[in-house]
Amino acid sequence: MNRPELDYYAVLDIPRNVTKEQITLAYRRMAVRLCPHRDKKYELDFVPLAQEGRLTHLSPMAETKQWAYINMAYDVLGNELYRAIYDRYGEAGLFEGVMLPNGYFPPYQYHGDHMEVYERVFSSYSPYANVIDAITNPPSLYATREHGVGVRHKDANTERIIHLSLEEVRTGCVKLMHVWRQEIVDARESRLEKRKHTLKLIIQPGTTAGTRYCFKEEGDRYPTTIPGDIIFIAADRPHPTFERRNMHDLVYRYDINLAQAYTGFIFYVNTLDKRQLKIVISDVVTPGYQKIVPLEGLPKCRNLDAVNAIKQANKRIEEFGDLIIEFNYIFPRYLTPQMKKLTREFYQEFRKLEMELEEEERMQMQGT
Repeated sequence: MNRPELDYYAVLDIPRNVTKEQITLAYRRMAVRLCPHRDKKYELDFVPLAQEGRLTHLSPMAETKQWAYINMAYDVLGNELYRAIYDRYGEAGLFEGVMLPNGYFPPYQYHGDHMEVYERVFSSYSPYANVIDAITNPPSLYATREHGVGVRHKDANTERIIHLSLEEVRTGCVKLMHVWRQEIVDARESRLEKRKHTLKLIIQPGTTAGTRYCFKEEGDRYPTTIPGDIIFIAADRPHPTFERRNMHDLVYRYDINLAQAYTGFIFYVNTLDKRQLKIVISDVVTPGYQKIVPLEGLPKCRNLDAVNAIKQANKRIEEFGDLIIEFNYIFPRYLTPQMKKLTREFYQEFRKLEMELEEEERMQMQGT
């Protein structure tokens, strides 16, 4: 290479035979002093290494340069494969790539995101996040005669499936969910009893399957724990007439015979909100044909914040999915010889007329 190789062990001020845990500790010790995002009011707590009498070859450099070097050094030495390549082939092998027994090792390139390395080590933007959180948001404690004093831990959440009919999804509704939970029934928190509790579930029009309704800390009450959440998960109940598709579209299937497929027909669809739609089919219903009726599907549920939800509470929902009508062909189960003869004659005559029409169209095109 055209420049002197950098000694990553010297950058972190550690010997070459250290363990990965010691590499991480060395990086942490230097990172809390050099991180440019540290709180300025705590700068006096982070004495530069030079003032501690621990001079390194990085000490004369600016802190921003030291910060870049220690992150690059840890990115290499903190990875077992990169460290092995660096130990054997040096920085040149690391940057240029080497041929290994099990294949080619491509050139290493540092990504340049110093904070990504920092947060990977500290699992947070701040190395003192856990301490600060404990001060600003102290844990809940319990103190009872039976269990003594300790920290309350939250119970596991309870999840339940709530099946909604498409009619309920179409108009929206209110569900009163009755749950049985353990409750503390005396002041000394020594006696528990199962009691019925009612939760009010507001289903918005157009609610999609998988929507989660969380009631925070509404689970069982125990003296030494924080109640878990009760979560209801919406699911579609099978409908005898319609099927939901693409979240807000409805699919309706209608049976037709071959005569209807050729000549057209009229039928009626009873909607989820008790209306009746007149459907006119004048096209030839070929395999895969669909009739789409716009805005006759389910309402499109909107995720609104509290302010907009109040403002639009009495407004009519104008956005709907579509009604998709699909057709099933009903073939005759049995044909008598006479019926087969008539069918054969019909298709022969049909094909003759079809050829005459094609010939007329061809003549017209030649004339133009």
